[in-house]
Amino acid sequence: MTFHYFTDKQIIPLYISAALIIVSILFFNNGKTRTSLVLLFVGSLTLGFFMANLDPFLILWDEQYHALVAKNLLLNPLKPTLYSNPLLEYDYRNWTGNYIWLHKQPLFLWQIAISLKLFGFNALAVRLPSIILHSAAVLLIYRIGKISATERIGFYGALFFALAYFPLELVAGRYSTDHNDLSFLFYVTASIWAWFEYQHTNKKYYLILIGLFSGCAVLVKWLVGLLIYAIWFLTIGINDKLNWLKPKSYIPILVSLLITLLVFLPWQIYILFNYPFESNYEFAYNTKHFFEPLENHGGDIWFHIKALSDIYGSGDAVPYLYLIGLIILVKNLNFKIYRYAIVLAIVITYVFYSIASTKMISFCIIVSPLAFLGLGSLIDSSATLLSSKIKYAKFESIFRPIILITVCAFLINITKIQNYHTNWKPHDNCNRMAELNEMEFIKKLKIQLGSENYVVFNSNVRVKGHIPIMFYTDYIAYDIIPTEKQIEQIVSKKYKIAILDNKKLPDYINNNNEIVKIKF
Repeated sequence: MTFHYFTDKQIIPLYISAALIIVSILFFNNGKTRTSLVLLFVGSLTLGFFMANLDPFLILWDEQYHALVAKNLLLNPLKPTLYSNPLLEYDYRNWTGNYIWLHKQPLFLWQIAISLKLFGFNALAVRLPSIILHSAAVLLIYRIGKISATERIGFYGALFFALAYFPLELVAGRYSTDHNDLSFLFYVTASIWAWFEYQHTNKKYYLILIGLFSGCAVLVKWLVGLLIYAIWFLTIGINDKLNWLKPKSYIPILVSLLITLLVFLPWQIYILFNYPFESNYEFAYNTKHFFEPLENHGGDIWFHIKALSDIYGSGDAVPYLYLIGLIILVKNLNFKIYRYAIVLAIVITYVFYSIASTKMISFCIIVSPLAFLGLGSLIDSSATLLSSKIKYAKFESIFRPIILITVCAFLINITKIQNYHTNWKPHDNCNRMAELNEMEFIKKLKIQLGSENYVVFNSNVRVKGHIPIMFYTDYIAYDIIPTEKQIEQIVSKKYKIAILDNKKLPDYINNNNEIVKIKF
């Protein structure tokens, strides 16, 4: 298959990234680790740019809501809103149409808001923080692997994560809950990295970093961000069972936990005082995720096991390859505490989300860095075994780069990317043409309505199309046909009205010459 459905603008960053990553592999194979890591990091950034630049529109559903709330945060960073100026009645419990928007914790939204401030209101700016965090996670994975196993396993795991299809699609905003999940993955990984560094060096400043990163994780996706503390508590007595009984053993945990609380608690207190109805509803709603399958996101207890094929690749053998790799990794780790930590992180995450009633594919992705370290261990062990069997002096220098590049080619799944982000298969690309039509409609609105205060109704070029209209313009938009009473409300507030003419408008709108009818 060729990639001619990508435009030159789309494909060039992919070629640059591929060249950087291949050179990175060659440098690492020749013992130039620092240079290889720099090239891998830059190659990952370029690959993230490739993914983020594929679609010049916001993805339905979650990304467009996250983008709009982030835009509105520029008006007031402490007041997250969906409709910054709600002209019609709304239900504060409806996260797709309310005013004060507390459906997600705010850190990742603040990140997007900063990017929008710097680079303007466009889809690439929305995705830029995820590009950076995805690439930064690559370096953290390398360090976790190097500390717990070997430098080679660390590099392989980081390499495979950098090229893995599913995290890259989160960067592109394609899968729910896009940048929220990618940010959560980064901060959880960072808290685990800081813990590994602390166990490795016993340097106290890592306690601060553990607390900081865990607090940030909570401030992205709530209390599962405390995962590192469950691991830490359960491994206190691994090396010396008497540590379970020594109060001083818990002091480092308490120091980090205090920092974590200082990071995420102020926001919770602030919204409880300033937005009591919305915050109490959302806190209760978060709890319901565990007991009820909310918004039709349910599944049986095997849901996340079945989802392995979505995150790590299709094929019946794929889950077993990762499992074998994790077994090899855990068996060969330097210290017992690292073995338990990796196993506990994976088991706790999968058990918790498997028991929880609400299920989404990306929930367990926070432990994917450990899974890719397992794959790295499998590849390293296999290559070492083959090298011992094949008596050829240059086998290592030739074979390892070839096998790594081959694995990377399978992981990235360019065929699937081309399917979802081009017009290659119009009936199987998430209705991409409707997304492009929406952008054309928005351009037409700007030309026809100019800079005046307009409310745009019936904006249904695609589902929930009113949300990107409010992101890309200063108009207020609704996806409904207004009633006569609602029209009076809008006019009384000194706004003009425009509406998408779908040939089904009621007479009280058709006969109103003050309402602009948009033909599209």
